[in-house]
Amino acid sequence: MSRLRFGYVCELYYRYADEPMPKQLDLLAEWFGDLLIHEEETDGKKKITPWFDENELMIHAARYNGRLYAGGDTTITQLAGRLIGTADGNREKQRKNAVLIQKKIVRTLAESDAQVAKLQLNVLNHLTALSDEGFVAFADNLIDFINAEAIERDELTPSQRDREAFPFDDEIFDNVIYNAAYQYCRYKFEGLINSYLWLLLGSLLRNEAGRMTRRFDSGFNEVNRAPGEENSLLSKLHYLYYPEEYEYVYDGDDTESKFPDFYWYCDRCDDLLNDQEGFDDHLETWTCKRCGKVNQIDGAHAYECREDAILGINPMDEDKLKAAIDERKKQLEQNDG
Repeated sequence: MSRLRFGYVCELYYRYADEPMPKQLDLLAEWFGDLLIHEEETDGKKKITPWFDENELMIHAARYNGRLYAGGDTTITQLAGRLIGTADGNREKQRKNAVLIQKKIVRTLAESDAQVAKLQLNVLNHLTALSDEGFVAFADNLIDFINAEAIERDELTPSQRDREAFPFDDEIFDNVIYNAAYQYCRYKFEGLINSYLWLLLGSLLRNEAGRMTRRFDSGFNEVNRAPGEENSLLSKLHYLYYPEEYEYVYDGDDTESKFPDFYWYCDRCDDLLNDQEGFDDHLETWTCKRCGKVNQIDGAHAYECREDAILGINPMDEDKLKAAIDERKKQLEQNDG
């Protein structure tokens, strides 16, 4: 059974925090605040029954003795249980309402960089509240959780995945886990924040998280890219963890280009330089015909993937690429002979 559920993911943090894990409404409010819950102003000394506004898709609740009061309304209990991942057998109406809430959150995050930054800051504040020992233990446990989820998912048959209490689309699950692993491995503290936020979002939004993975790269930068990849999740993770074990391989027919099958984008306007008349990747620079920006065309500005290029990390190894092209050229010559 997959543990990529909001309650399990939150437990990764509270295992090392100096506070108990909050109950349902407080847990949702602590990590996603006003995206999910509107707190009513009261003196905190009276129990006020919470309610769900179907028009604004918002849970309304008030604090009683310091905690959000969740009693008195089965609708709220079912909604919260569905979002957190503890109640899968609730009424059909509340399952639909949970999906509508998830869709609303995705729309809000897609339209507001400030909201994404607010979530990142919230994770930052939580992680910095851990003790030094707790932080190290949390970080170690986080990557163990990511790897365990990837392995367990790979061992399930398609029918077993479909029968899970909270089924995940394979592509969405893979992208959420890979994004979390990518941030964890490529960055230090900022990466840890993004890694955990991907797990929080993926576990809360579940299949609606596909809209996030298609719109944002692993660092929550907005990008345009194809939603699917052919590689399996485990193979992508292995390359991420052990890049030194891989050699460059080229199996195309273009042995004359310096960077075959590479797509060069203007650093200013993002126009595809390959499509501009006269472009030649043997040139050291190319002046964009759309905006006039002078772009460097060399190995230091070539990256393994579009995301790495946006983030400015992991430039490709030009010598390894050249060796792979030379090897392919020999194969083609032998075939012609």
